[in-house]
Amino acid sequence: MKIIDSRVRLRTKQLLKPWTTDLKAHFKEYVRLYKMKSRLSEMPVQELIDYAAESGIEKMVICGNDYTDNDHVLEMSHKYEGLIPVACISLANGVRFALEETQRCFDRGFAAISMAPYRTKLNVNDRLLYPVYGFCELIKKPVIVHGAIHFLRDAYMWHGQPQYIDEIAVDFPELKLIVSHGGNGFGPPILAVAQRHPNIYLEFSALNPLYMAPEFLYAANTYLKDRCLFGTDYPLLDFEKAIGRWKKVLRENVHNGFFYQNVLDALYKEPTPL
Repeated sequence: MKIIDSRVRLRTKQLLKPWTTDLKAHFKEYVRLYKMKSRLSEMPVQELIDYAAESGIEKMVICGNDYTDNDHVLEMSHKYEGLIPVACISLANGVRFALEETQRCFDRGFAAISMAPYRTKLNVNDRLLYPVYGFCELIKKPVIVHGAIHFLRDAYMWHGQPQYIDEIAVDFPELKLIVSHGGNGFGPPILAVAQRHPNIYLEFSALNPLYMAPEFLYAANTYLKDRCLFGTDYPLLDFEKAIGRWKKVLRENVHNGFFYQNVLDALYKEPTPL
């Protein structure tokens, strides 16, 4: 079985900074909850690729922590086979900068952009983000948005709630939206949002299906089987353990989609027209 991991951070010195030298309080929570310490040392990129391959992973979608990592992520994707680059975009430096960086990254070959607006205390549907959404819809490129619990305690958890995802999809019906972490923390409403918007995909990285509501597993096995994506958010989760957990709860006939094809569709398939 072929596998694409839809969310990975490489263990390079630059990409490990938020977990090591620049460690902040909210990142300590992730380290504790995910028992990450053993995965936070530097590892040569090819060694990590080989390690992932031992679990059947042939490609990894890689991203950084903010826009300053974009060039590094692209460099790694050019140097090593099997790495699909995603660019980090935020409004920390204004709307124009975000638009310019989005265009620059797509022109250079990034597959998608990723945004976590809660980091700048914005709702995911904030109108300041709409120029970015509109541009990506126009050029038919996907946007990955954080839509789940987070541990930045001076920012509201509700910045990425399903209602806001629904509003984006209504206002940009042909924009492909990949909801990172699949609405974890908000319960089943995200499933209804995804069900009614064919260009919404749910990426289940960093999640243990044993602790997810049964509605999510039913959806992944049935009516949303073509739009649910496997991911680890490595180094949060180890490859082998994550794959094993999902294999136990998914029907065999959806394995190829969940672990492989759905990721390709989310990134490269033409959006469904209105």
